[in-house]
Formats: sequence, C-alpha cells, structure tokens
Amino acid sequence: MEINTISQVSPIQTSGVAKTQTPAQVTKEFGSFLSDAINQVNQAQVESAMLGDMFAAGKIDSIDQVMVAGVKATNMLQMTLQVRNKVIESYQEIMRMSI
Repeated sequence: MEINTISQVSPIQTSGVAKTQTPAQVTKEFGSFLSDAINQVNQAQVESAMLGDMFAAGKIDSIDQVMVAGVKATNMLQMTLQVRNKVIESYQEIMRMSI
C-alpha cells in the first residue's frame, strides 16, 4: 500500500467569518429584526381577518384554512407578547443592579 504525501496545505479561508461590528451596527440590525418580526405578525393578523371575512361572505368553503390562519396569527401574537414581556423583565432587572 502506497501513501501519497501532501504536497501543499491550502490556507484557511476567512471570507465566511463575520467581522467585528460596532454597537451601532448591532443595534440597527436588531432593530430591523424586531421590525421585520412585528411586520410578519401584523401580516398574519391581516391574513387571518381577510380569510375570516371571505369565509363569512361564502367566497371560500374550507373552514380549515380559516382556522389554521387564525391559530397561526394567535400563536405569533402570543410569542411576540412573551418576548416583549421578557425584554421588559430583563430591562427592569438591569435597572435594579447596583453599580
């Protein structure tokens, strides 16, 4: 059995590694993340209301679509409220810390 030698080792590529960000950049990204999440919750609420109206008007026959959209919107809203509560709780905890 013959073993071939390694002729050359390639250097590690760092193009995929994120560079250090400033606090302002991180805050902006976090703010846009929260804004996008709230927009998605709003869109789910609007879609649920629209499907409910369409079902009441007789334009769609499947109650399944209406129920799934309603449960999805409710779950997204509940998750958003829980995240908000945890953020407020964390902020209050930080404010209670002594320096």
